[in-house]
Amino acid sequence: MTEAPTLYSERTALAWRRTAIAAMGTSALFVNHAAASGWHPAAIGPALAAAGLLFLAGISFARNNSLHHGHRAHGPRAIAMATAVVLAVCAVALFIAFFVPGAPPATT
Repeated sequence: MTEAPTLYSERTALAWRRTAIAAMGTSALFVNHAAASGWHPAAIGPALAAAGLLFLAGISFARNNSLHHGHRAHGPRAIAMATAVVLAVCAVALFIAFFVPGAPPATT
């Protein structure tokens, strides 16, 4: 039993939509961290991470729309940009966890 080809692209489009929603939620957490720290110069990292995640949300939303309209081009570029943003944000989160004074200690 095989599925129609459109179901694959629809599931992929929904995955990009979930990525956009998760990026917006995580961006709000970084903005909250920057605001709670008093917007001092160390808040530049979380603010840039939030901006990157909002960029990721835009990429994800655009990819979702293009898949809904049947356009499958530019997939590798969107995946590469999304991966780069996620890696950069992870680096900022690790920096905050290990080097920013007053940040809660990392738990395992």
